[in-house]
Amino acid sequence: MDKKEYVLIQFKRTWNKKYENYCIERIYNKLDNPNLKFVTQQMFRRNENKIALADLFFPQLKLSVEIDEEYHKSQSELDKQRTEDILAKMKCLETVVEFEPEELRINAGSDQTLESINKQIDDVVNEINRRIASFPNPLSWDVEKKTIAEIKAKSSILRDGEVSCHTIWEVSELFNKGYKPGLQICFFEAVKGSNTWIWCPKLKLEGVNTRVPFNNEISLDGNTIYESAEKDNEAFVIEVLNSWGTQQQRFVFPYYKTELGEMAYIFKGVYQLDEEETKRINKRVWRRKSKELDLKKV
Repeated sequence: MDKKEYVLIQFKRTWNKKYENYCIERIYNKLDNPNLKFVTQQMFRRNENKIALADLFFPQLKLSVEIDEEYHKSQSELDKQRTEDILAKMKCLETVVEFEPEELRINAGSDQTLESINKQIDDVVNEINRRIASFPNPLSWDVEKKTIAEIKAKSSILRDGEVSCHTIWEVSELFNKGYKPGLQICFFEAVKGSNTWIWCPKLKLEGVNTRVPFNNEISLDGNTIYESAEKDNEAFVIEVLNSWGTQQQRFVFPYYKTELGEMAYIFKGVYQLDEEETKRINKRVWRRKSKELDLKKV
């Protein structure tokens, strides 16, 4: 995907919000910087139990812009609507920024004139340009998808959120499995005869009401994954405790919706079975033990 297609996808996300769309497009055009990456409707973690949504996010600057369209509403009403908007987008997992970015705000409420909105946009653009100018090196942004060979050549270390594969076969290639393209199974051994497995599940965020296979859920902080079965769940839980052993670990590549709006298998970390919690709640419980994985040690 080239930058033109990327930019069009980002703008398309805001077409149903006229003020937000106007502000974001004007900011982008006035900045006129093809090396400044931006993401619209970007989720980020406010803390371990809550997430929020940024109207416009600049990952290189760790800066977001919030366009407030309804200042006449109370803050509690806005927070409630914001939560509903976020949950509506969680039918599939989104890329979630792991920190809360610094925020600039634009008041685009009905009490504002076009001139006052444009003045605020100019202030935001000036601040962004000031920060870019303070960088020791020019900005660099490449939206092209890296091949598995390029990923492996760059580094043997996989890190949470930094490696994405469009197919399960591409995931298998990271581990030199030698499978043929078209591989569909989502669970296979990392090393033959080991108790370490590669897992490519479809997950939903904990507490979100949508259907995924085996009721797989991931906590908001990404540190815990729960598995349960609609039928014969007790046997499903006993199997992992008795048959495979409690020291089983998994290299997890959940099926996420990326910031480009595409689906991909994104490395999330190394997880290990929590035997006590599995028995207590009668679900398979996987705890993240590392956000990194060295392919050379697999």
